[in-house]
Amino acid sequence: MRKQNIIVTMAAALIGLASCKKSFFDINHDPNNATNTSPELVLPSALTITGAQQVLPFVAWQGWLGYWAPSGSYAPNASDAASYKITTASGDFSVWQPDYDNLEDYDYIEKQAIAQGKPFYEGAAKVMKALVYQQLVDNFNDVPYSQALQGTKTILPKYDKGSDVYDSIVNLLDVAVPLFQRADAKAATNSDVMFNGDNGKWIQFANTLKLRILMRQSELSSKETFIKAEIAKITANGGGFLTTDAGVNPGYANNLNQQNPVYGFFITLTGLPTSGGTGDYWRGAQYSINFLKNNNDNRLQRIYSPGSGGDYVGNVLGSSSNLTGNSSSGMGPGILASVSQPAILITAAESWLLQAEANLRGWLGSAGDATANFNKGVEADFSYLGASGAATYHDQPGNKNVNITACNTFAEKLGCIIRQKWVTSNAVTPMEAWGDYRRLNMPADIPLSLSPYSQGHIPIRLQYPNSEYQTNAANVNAEGTIDSQTSKIFWMP
Repeated sequence: MRKQNIIVTMAAALIGLASCKKSFFDINHDPNNATNTSPELVLPSALTITGAQQVLPFVAWQGWLGYWAPSGSYAPNASDAASYKITTASGDFSVWQPDYDNLEDYDYIEKQAIAQGKPFYEGAAKVMKALVYQQLVDNFNDVPYSQALQGTKTILPKYDKGSDVYDSIVNLLDVAVPLFQRADAKAATNSDVMFNGDNGKWIQFANTLKLRILMRQSELSSKETFIKAEIAKITANGGGFLTTDAGVNPGYANNLNQQNPVYGFFITLTGLPTSGGTGDYWRGAQYSINFLKNNNDNRLQRIYSPGSGGDYVGNVLGSSSNLTGNSSSGMGPGILASVSQPAILITAAESWLLQAEANLRGWLGSAGDATANFNKGVEADFSYLGASGAATYHDQPGNKNVNITACNTFAEKLGCIIRQKWVTSNAVTPMEAWGDYRRLNMPADIPLSLSPYSQGHIPIRLQYPNSEYQTNAANVNAEGTIDSQTSKIFWMP
């Protein structure tokens, strides 16, 4: 097959050539002239948009982290995922604008819920604002927070320090949990497309999200006392952590703009691979496939599908000699389970593995609990993917990649936990794997791109977007010169 030299800008590559649109449960929303509607009518749309923002804006990350790689049908170029090139256009329409638009919805829900005396919706809005703001900080570091979402009152919001935003969203979660514990915190039928009005699960979600936010700061010695105190608050509220996946499902179906976003990225309404490069552009990466094969991991057959030759074989990011078309492995039945599968925000596997790391560090329960929670995390991911043999897998004698009891030192045990978190994030929550990689440099052996156009190493952040330089220039310029290869997020060591 003759190679096609496609020119794909990073702005498109980040989201698979398409921006997320408010097409499912859409509402007319102008923050300066808000639609007069109830919180229960807005929440399904807002949650659905958040669900769509978990993977599609971060398609390039899948390549950076060793999960996916382009097929040999496409030649590397100076602005594809393998180039690591980040510009001020890269995260504008895929991350910044959709996330702030999503936050406007949650802000509207929160204000209307307070005015109408609906604590369930106030709590849900606060939790979801915390999640979206965390993702903004993790991508851009300092972002507008204290003056954001104010419409014409403050049209040029200042940038708050990323660390201050993190502290603020931790407080949002602390305020949200008691709202769900109120007797009058009730969700209207069909308005909660994540937990169906289960207040207990919302509390678990808030607690797990808070633990994620706290653990992201693990390498800041100045934060250790704060982290311990905040984890103690989680324990004290008695709600626990997620034991099931937190996934949004507004009723995904095999109709235009109604497919599960990841499924629809790869599969058309007629069941064929999508056009525009997503059907045979993104294939399995050899790095990930090798790891799964070398560690006797039954998830291999669920994460990936065999290539046309019948074997599981991958490509290499930036290589000029990758297999063409469907000769390499594509996405498997555990990733593309159904057009109606939920869009995941936090998996049960991540919840257990976050707890295992907190146990290991002595910040939650005892260090001995790390083993039990680690095993539960692995088992939860096997369950999510529909794979068998989880106990046999995590009990492999002497295998420090999969068996935490085979590890002797803190570093080995932490490496085992993060390696398994990396496996669980493939095509589900890539932002988490990117966070761990930047926080801990784990997995340390993720290969760098072979592209002759590579900028050097995996980017550690996004550039501030064009839209801010055009409309909020003074405040964004005050942040100074931003380099996606060297300008760190505040929690990075």
